[in-house]
Amino acid sequence: MPSQSIPALSVVIMTFNEESNLPRCLESVKGVGDEIFILDSFSTDLTLDIARNANARVEQHPFGSYVEQKKRLVEKAKHDWVLCIDADEYLSDQLKASILRAKADNSFDGYFNNRKNKLGEKWIHHGSWYPDRKIRLFDRRKVKITGQDPHDVMLPDKDARIGFLKGDLMHLADENFESRHRKNEKHSTRAAEALFAKEKKTNTLRLYIKPAARFFTSYFLRLGFLDGYHGWFVAKSEAQYVRMREEKLKTKNKEVKIRK
Repeated sequence: MPSQSIPALSVVIMTFNEESNLPRCLESVKGVGDEIFILDSFSTDLTLDIARNANARVEQHPFGSYVEQKKRLVEKAKHDWVLCIDADEYLSDQLKASILRAKADNSFDGYFNNRKNKLGEKWIHHGSWYPDRKIRLFDRRKVKITGQDPHDVMLPDKDARIGFLKGDLMHLADENFESRHRKNEKHSTRAAEALFAKEKKTNTLRLYIKPAARFFTSYFLRLGFLDGYHGWFVAKSEAQYVRMREEKLKTKNKEVKIRK
């Protein structure tokens, strides 16, 4: 099948109080899209001013869940082709060049790229945080938003052709170790609630073996130890997240049992 150019592209960004991150994100996508669309969850800082000064189209909607908000974001884009990027992310020069080449000579329905995550002042190069492969450039007619809160997933149709873009999507994951703990607390609560809504229950495997397996995979199998203390911390926080999620799920099921 001969290649063809992407007809038009929407850069789509979900925001809430992102005044410190949004300028960097917007600067990195200059010249990439035919529109910039921002779906905001009623920010109280300067996020909307920054977005409008960049000539972005802005709408607001209350935040319910990560998956539903991401679906809404993509559905409201003007164009079928979208580049989905978070406000705390930005394109490396190499990834931007890869996207521009794909726009001009496209043979796929979507593209994977690697995401590089930063913890404090250190970029993580191994473990479960790199390469953190994502689909972010895609035709929404061939790739659907799915997943379980708080983790959204871009899922290609069975017949979708998926390529790979060189270059990293840079992600300012956490300012410091404490912010990683806070995020784990927040996300594990959301994940437990999502599992509880599906009537899931925890067990010994999920409570003890899965966290240990998560640490072992990140730190040893995926070479997290090469990132030194930060690699150990990432593996430990991944295991803690799983354990916290399962403990919270166990508590919610126990509360229901007591009420009965």
